[in-house]
Parts: sequence; structure tokens; C-alpha cells
Amino acid sequence: MKLFFDERDDRVCEERGDRRLYWLDDLGAEPLSHARPEDEGFVFAGGRPIADYQHLVGGLPGLRDRPSERQPLLRLDWTFDALANHGVTLTSPRTWRLPLDAPLPRDLTYPLFVRTAESSWKLGGDISRVKCERELVEEAEALRRGIRWDALILAREWLDLASAGESVYGPVPQEIRTWIVDQHPYAWSFHHSQVVPEPEGFPPTKADLEHLREQAGRIGKAFHSRLVVADFVRLEGGGWAFLEAGPGSCAGTGHEAVFKSVASRLMGAELPLEGDRIGGLL
Repeated sequence: MKLFFDERDDRVCEERGDRRLYWLDDLGAEPLSHARPEDEGFVFAGGRPIADYQHLVGGLPGLRDRPSERQPLLRLDWTFDALANHGVTLTSPRTWRLPLDAPLPRDLTYPLFVRTAESSWKLGGDISRVKCERELVEEAEALRRGIRWDALILAREWLDLASAGESVYGPVPQEIRTWIVDQHPYAWSFHHSQVVPEPEGFPPTKADLEHLREQAGRIGKAFHSRLVVADFVRLEGGGWAFLEAGPGSCAGTGHEAVFKSVASRLMGAELPLEGDRIGGLL
């Protein structure tokens, strides 16, 4: 079982200081252009449109994820649909779907965090706390100008989160990324280690990790992807909330040991992982 990566990601990774391709190279991963039709393995590829990914792996039937396995994880609304179809309920911020030109739901409550279905990206990097209908309309218009004119907007209940520290944009939440391999929870990492290397509130307790393992296991069963990431945040008043899930093949992390151990497991190998205060086995 081999590992492959999309060479087109090299420039973006370099610009962002993302070292995952270097770590894959350490593990013997090959550029996808070297793959042969008879190869079996797993592909790490950036979050481009699904048609691009279909073209990328179309002639390589032994490589995972297949497009149908990856697609449900590319948008948050699709992720919610998959979880609902499998009867998975989680503690998570209430979320309203706002299609273009549709009237606003009557049961909206404020404040809100507003994003598109495809991305939690915000203009200028700001995390906006939307407090009224006027601000909601303005935020939705700005996101559609920046991403796509008819993008589905998701308005999410605002949560007060426990802080791990400060960045140039303000408080950074105590957010944990769980890594789910072949539908089983495998590892965890603090999601913002590149901006807050010594976070407050870490390491999580044994009870925290047991709870996250159970929640991640339920999420993993709803998808056929070989590698799923599910992100959780600690609430200011205690407890954890599920934020989102996505394809692990394009999921970022600053934790080298966790990433290499996860990637090795995809090859059918075991790379010992000694946990630290910001990452380890789950």
C-alpha cells in the first residue's frame, strides 16, 4: 500500500509554511504522476472541486479515496446530511442554511457565526460575531463576493469558547482535530499549534479524550473515506462541541508526529507515536 500526493500542492504548501509534503516524502510517498493503474494506495490532494479530483484519480482504480468517498466531506451541509442519514446526533452549534434570495428563517437567533458551506474562511481573516439581521445580510453578501456569487451561506449559533491563547486576530479556541482512519478514531492534535505552540488547557484529560474518541467514532461510521478529520472545540462553560468534519487527505496540521503516524497507518504500517501535550493517540 503506497502513499501519493498531488504535486500541484507544492507551491501552496510552501507559501503557507505547510510541511506535510516534506513529511510524506520522509515516509516514501510518491508524486501522483508516478502512479500506475495497478497501484494501490492513498492520495493526499488539496481541496479542489470534485471534478478536478475525479480527473486526478480516474484512471487509477486502486487509489483511495474514490471521488464518491471524498465528496460528502467537501461541504459542511453535505457532512450534516450524511450524519443525519446515519442517525448521528452530536452537541454542535445550531445551523441554519441560507440559500441565495431565500427569505431568512423566522427562528434565527443572534449572535451568529456566518460562513459558506464550502469554507469557514472569513474576509481579512476576521472571525465576525454577527449580532443582527443587517449584519447578517452584509456578511452574506461579502462572503458571496469573495467566494461565489450563489454560495450557500450557513448561519451558526455563536458559541463562547475556551481560549488557548492569542493570535494577531484575537483569541484562539481550544480546538482539537481528531483523525479517523478506516472509520476508527486513531489520533488527536491541537488544531492551532502553528499560531499558539504552548496552548492553555492542554493536554486534555483522560475523560476528555474518551469523550472525543466516542464522538469521533460515531462520526467515522457515517463516511466511507479512509481518512476523516473531525474538529471539536471546548466550550467556555465546559464540555465539547462538534464543529465540522472533512477529508483527511487535504487536512492541515502542525503536528509532525501525529501526521506521520496517521499516514503510516494508511499504508498498513505502524509508526510508534509518543504523545505530547498537544497531540497523541486517541
